[in-house]
Amino acid sequence: MASTSNTPTILVIDDDDDLRYSLKRVLSARTCNFIEADSGEAGLQMAEQHGPDVILLDNRMGGMSGIEALQHLRGANPNAMIILMTAYGTTQTTIEAMKFGAFDYIMKPFDPKKILSLIDSALAASSDLVRANQGVKSEGVSAEEIEGGIIGSSSAMQAVFKMIGQVAASDVTVMVTGESGTGKELIARAIFKNSLRAQKPYIAVNCAAIPDNLIESELFGHEKGSFTGATTQRIGKFELCDGGTIFLDEIGDMALATQTKILRALQEGEIQRVGSSETVKVDVRLLAATNKPLEAMVQEKTFREDLYYRLNVVRIQLPPLRERLEDVPLLVDFVLKRLARDSKAATKAISPEAMAVLSKYTWPGNVRELENLIYRSAVMAQGDTILIKDLPQELLSAVGGVDAPAPPVGDNFLNIDDRAQSVESTEVPHAEVPAADAPVSMPFGEPFAEVYKQLREAHGTNILQHAEREIIKRTLEDVGGKQVKAAEILGITRATLRKRIDQYDLGK
Repeated sequence: MASTSNTPTILVIDDDDDLRYSLKRVLSARTCNFIEADSGEAGLQMAEQHGPDVILLDNRMGGMSGIEALQHLRGANPNAMIILMTAYGTTQTTIEAMKFGAFDYIMKPFDPKKILSLIDSALAASSDLVRANQGVKSEGVSAEEIEGGIIGSSSAMQAVFKMIGQVAASDVTVMVTGESGTGKELIARAIFKNSLRAQKPYIAVNCAAIPDNLIESELFGHEKGSFTGATTQRIGKFELCDGGTIFLDEIGDMALATQTKILRALQEGEIQRVGSSETVKVDVRLLAATNKPLEAMVQEKTFREDLYYRLNVVRIQLPPLRERLEDVPLLVDFVLKRLARDSKAATKAISPEAMAVLSKYTWPGNVRELENLIYRSAVMAQGDTILIKDLPQELLSAVGGVDAPAPPVGDNFLNIDDRAQSVESTEVPHAEVPAADAPVSMPFGEPFAEVYKQLREAHGTNILQHAEREIIKRTLEDVGGKQVKAAEILGITRATLRKRIDQYDLGK
């Protein structure tokens, strides 16, 4: 149970010594009891002994994972607010975190002010729970790997993933809205895959693709002889989906007469086949999606107001791609890897210049347009890297002049360049980082030119990755494999170093 003293207790569970130390310095801005653990197993013991109010939990650790620890902690510490931290944000991790009762989910690197604000919110929520004597219970449902395609680390998409985790285990009706091509069906499928009905039928129906005179039969079925051409009895989608989930895509295109029968199916849990006077009981969870403005359609009397309110119990609004351009590199990487898998070929790369162009385009067709463009460009590319010349001319014209890509921002812990200005002069214990405008002195001369020549001859493309791998490898060798020291020399965090070690297979 959570601590009952006036001073809140905050537990940090992370196997990164530097991160725990940094969070301790950040939390010095608050009056609290700070305790820490370097593994999930040790964290469970600390939580049992001290009853923390807030737990900051890393997802990827040696031994027990953060998601596993989260499930144990929810049962033993129902009033503790758990914030999952990770540098490896994925769609499924976010969904699982929220489904198993996390208070929130934050990706590394993060700003000190942001983490303090999140902790303050968690403490307030913990106090409310203690006063109300209510525990937050885990749904206890095993998570399954969702179908690929929902990609995004932007705050807008993280909010969507959290909502999926929150609504998945209930039977609440969900309306998914957004422009065409944003991935509404993928969201519906993710809700289904993480629901209690995941082992039951799932049927998706595109209402816009079925003529008005056939959609009623398609959804509810018909009796033999009920109309011309009805030579046999037909079971409709609602009956076939009994016990499961039905997804009605483009529901804004449905005729008013059919809307009335959908409303009855939702309210009464029963349907009537065309040509039959008998009703059939059905237990179906309904998910719906549209890119049309239903509120305006209700005002225009082209969509039933009562059905609108029945469908709009929970609404998930998908952002257009132009409002989350930071996700474009992730999406491009995903599409290229999926293309390589499907075609059983090596994964193609994309040049920084081409990526810069893609990240500036407004994407009227959203993710679907991006996927189609990457497929086309990958086919047009003569080598193993997509270059600017491989992109469609109409896209280049729309973007205009192409600037050289900005240099990558170092992913230092807490992501603060102005470390001296961090919360109440909090300092991050890593090597000093020069000012952004400070001149960088490097031995760029004949020795470097020779190294570059060798890399170019040996690898042709992706020489930056090959150079980075060699630098990390040699640094680790130089310090006897001590990751903390190597990270300090390289000017990155230990978590980033571990990520690179995994990426370049340097752990052996």
